[in-house]
Amino acid sequence: MLDDPTSIRQGPPAPPAIVWVMALAFTLPELVSQLGDTGMAFRVALVERLAFFDFYFSEAIAGRPVPLEFWTSFLTYAFLHGGLVHLLMNGAIFLGVGGMLANILGTGRFLFIFFMSAAAGALLWGLLYQGAPAAHLVGASGAIFGFIGALKRWEWRWMRLTGAPGTRFWGTITALVILNVVLALAGPGGAEVAWEAHLGGFIGGWLAADMAAPGRAAPSPI
Repeated sequence: MLDDPTSIRQGPPAPPAIVWVMALAFTLPELVSQLGDTGMAFRVALVERLAFFDFYFSEAIAGRPVPLEFWTSFLTYAFLHGGLVHLLMNGAIFLGVGGMLANILGTGRFLFIFFMSAAAGALLWGLLYQGAPAAHLVGASGAIFGFIGALKRWEWRWMRLTGAPGTRFWGTITALVILNVVLALAGPGGAEVAWEAHLGGFIGGWLAADMAAPGRAAPSPI
């Protein structure tokens, strides 16, 4: 006899509206940027205004004047991507992990973790990056690593409260390190992977987790 359909366990809830709106904000600029010469001019204009530039970071650290766009780029760089592959990789993870977090925390606290992680990713990239002076940072991966950092912070608290083994926790950390090494050696399309922003985002999410949900302690699904 078949089970009652109402008793069948349902899958995770769909991402809430805020996650879809942000995913659309990631997608539209990249799609327009694919439209030949016009799209390329559009991409250049967006990068100039929204990307996070190492040169301006160095100028700001030295106390020299920088454009207003530099300060907003700590957040806006996360909405640009370096191509369709970059967008698809980040978008898929954003919908999955971000959707789960948004359902857990609600819109306000979800956005808090996203933007704090993005800013922390840009900050650490600016501090540690040693490449070309004109290099710039784009992509939501710093914020996505912040999502993982928040989940791992709550899992760490759960381990301390319950004495649960840390196998999964340390397994995830090891996997993230290996992933960043692999991407750094063979980034998609030859792109340079900003592991510094990933690390900064993870730290930002870890720190934001206690402020966004100070009482939460549970095993992480990641």
